[in-house]
Amino acid sequence: MSGQNIRVSASDGGEFGAYVALPESGSAPGPAPGIVLLHEIFGVTPWITDTADLFAAQGYCVAAPEMFWRLEPSFVADFRDPAQREKGFQYRGLIDHDKAVDDIAAVIARLKAMPECNGKIGVTGFCTGGTLTYLAAARLDIDAAVAYYGTQIHEFLDEGQKITCPTILHAGTSDEHVPLELLKQIEAALAGNGNITIHEYDSGHAFAHTERADHYSAEASEQAHRRTFALFNGLRKG
Repeated sequence: MSGQNIRVSASDGGEFGAYVALPESGSAPGPAPGIVLLHEIFGVTPWITDTADLFAAQGYCVAAPEMFWRLEPSFVADFRDPAQREKGFQYRGLIDHDKAVDDIAAVIARLKAMPECNGKIGVTGFCTGGTLTYLAAARLDIDAAVAYYGTQIHEFLDEGQKITCPTILHAGTSDEHVPLELLKQIEAALAGNGNITIHEYDSGHAFAHTERADHYSAEASEQAHRRTFALFNGLRKG
């Protein structure tokens, strides 16, 4: 499966890129749910486009936008390069979360305008993208959200009670960026919202990243993806 790169107009001017992957023609009856897939600190890497393709193969219209475009258009980093990895961490600290959520809204509007999309929208993301997924669930009118090991969710816990759509947070119990003690604080703060389900995995950070042999956990990744697809499959209904 191969996708295409499109341009999306930002609400405050300018435009940014997004990789779009659609289900194979005839693979699903009628239009499919739209999924916004948000990248890690490394940008829209080949792994992100491969993951978008993976989701599209499950029968979703997927858009993976570049979220650091205001800092560096078309930024892509190699996680194996310390200097590039450090720049990714730097951008994670510099990103304007308010404008980033506005950009996600622009991508959602673009997805909804596609004839292949049924108008239902889910948002998912990894690492920094997981944090942005959580904020999208709190601030935007979406139908479902799944955050994989969001690294800054603890900075926005007061927004958790705004989440009204079904939301899953996938978290590793050995995540060096979100220590177990901090994860427990997140769980306690969000416990009162029945729309949010937190799943713990015996793994570290980036456990779904198939290219990172020192982080990837096939068992955790496959289980998390099953739960993700089970939630998003509910968006196929009218």
